[in-house]
Amino acid sequence: MSAPLPGAAPQRPVVLIGPMAAGKSFLALHMAKFYGYDFVDADQVIVSRYGVIPTIFAEHGEKYFRDLEADTIAEVLRDPDHANAIFSVGGGAPMTPSVRELLRHELVAYLHVDAGTVLPRISGNRTRPMLQPDPQRRWQELYDARRGCYEELADITLDGTRDRPVAEIAADLEAEITRLRALRAPGTTQEVQS
Repeated sequence: MSAPLPGAAPQRPVVLIGPMAAGKSFLALHMAKFYGYDFVDADQVIVSRYGVIPTIFAEHGEKYFRDLEADTIAEVLRDPDHANAIFSVGGGAPMTPSVRELLRHELVAYLHVDAGTVLPRISGNRTRPMLQPDPQRRWQELYDARRGCYEELADITLDGTRDRPVAEIAADLEAEITRLRALRAPGTTQEVQS
C-alpha cells in the first residue's frame, strides 16, 4: 500500500450497511474484484475467531454476539491495513449505540432492498437466527425497525431492488465514493447547491 500524499487525509474504509440478505457481502466482493478494494466482512471475521454465528447466538445470546460484533467493527476501522477496504457489516450492527457512533465518522453506503427482492434469498432459511421462526415476517419487522437508522447513517444510498445487477450497483457505489472522497479532500471547497 502506498503512503498518503503529504497533507492528504488518511484513506478510510467504506462501510457497507443494510438489512440481512441485501447482498452486502456480494457487492463488497465485486468491488474488491473489479475496483481494487480490499474486502472485509465483519461476520466472516467473527466466524473465523469465535465460530459460527447461530452457535454463538444459541450458546451466549444476542447481547454477547453484538458485543463481539461491536469490538470487531471498532478493530477493523482502527486497522490501517484495512484503509482501502469495502467493509460489510451485519444488518443489526448499526443498531448497537457504540457501532452507530463509530459509523457517524466513516463513509457509509446503505444498500437498500425490499422484501420482494430478499424473499427468494431467505425463504426456508434456518441459518440466520434473527429470522426464526418465520423468515419473511421477521425480515420485514427487523427492516422496519432498522431502516431509519440505515438512512440516517448513509452518505450513499444504493438501489438494490428488483434484482438489479451487482455490476450496476457497484458502478454507482464507485462513482459516489470517488465523488465524496474528492469533496472531502483537504483544500477542497464544496460548492453550495441551491
